[in-house]
Amino acid sequence: MRRIWKKIAIGSVVSLVAIAGGCGRKLPKNVSPDLEVAKSLRAELAAGGGESESSDSPSAAAATPTGWATLSGVFKVTGDRPAAATLSVDKDQGVCAPGGKQVLSQEFVIGPDGGLGNVLIFVSQKLPDDEPWTHPDAKPGKSDEVVFDQKECVFLTRLVALQASQPIRIKNSDPVGHNTSLKPKKNPAYDQTIPSNAAGLYQPKAEEDQPFPVACAIHPWMKAYMITRKNSYFAVTKPDGSFEIPNLPAGVELEFRVWQERLNFVQDVTVNGSGEKWAKGRFKRTLTPGETTKLDVQLAGGLFQ
Repeated sequence: MRRIWKKIAIGSVVSLVAIAGGCGRKLPKNVSPDLEVAKSLRAELAAGGGESESSDSPSAAAATPTGWATLSGVFKVTGDRPAAATLSVDKDQGVCAPGGKQVLSQEFVIGPDGGLGNVLIFVSQKLPDDEPWTHPDAKPGKSDEVVFDQKECVFLTRLVALQASQPIRIKNSDPVGHNTSLKPKKNPAYDQTIPSNAAGLYQPKAEEDQPFPVACAIHPWMKAYMITRKNSYFAVTKPDGSFEIPNLPAGVELEFRVWQERLNFVQDVTVNGSGEKWAKGRFKRTLTPGETTKLDVQLAGGLFQ
């Protein structure tokens, strides 16, 4: 309708100029009455024309969730599976490599049937904190403590995902000291030496957009990752590659991101038999209320070479 009113305004000006000319005054050289404006206006009104309502119009309300749903599935590696690298353990070998055992890299963990562990999947878009967008079980504000332990000079959890409100108890279950260093982008840094059988406490403050590294300066082969999120819409795949995110808002389009340590944000995948390209690890799904949407995700073994 804005275009129609614009034409009405133009037509009114033209009409006034024409009237002025009819009273014996000459029109300016750069103004000429345009009778086509009136014709066009009449035709458009008759056809019900005009601009469509904008997306911010009150009658063009945004979609809202219509219930809750679950996203679950499995990540598997297909084809030739690369072997994990052997790490060089050159310090405190009696503790870190007892009996001379080999210590393997956990940069990727592939199970006997190809299941890929330690894959992170999370809702990346910002959601309102309350229903119908966020289920009570996933709301921000969790305060239960998350334990992050190390034994035989290995972080027992390779990838930790938690809410930003949750404290992390960093334990050392070894008979030797460890220096634990956290290097987040939006949270305070942490760099503490933790004596044998002691613990430190770290309190995140903010949501991170991707996992940040955890390391030990004393034993440099020790690595892990953490991510803090506002709500609980995230999952880390189990050793068999399976995952589940329950109580997601259904009936609206959601954006997810997928991350794996070796690959960073996962991009080239096959999902339920069809090839997909997840740009920077992003994909979108609209879930059906009361149902479980399953993703069978396959990644070529060559990606890990």
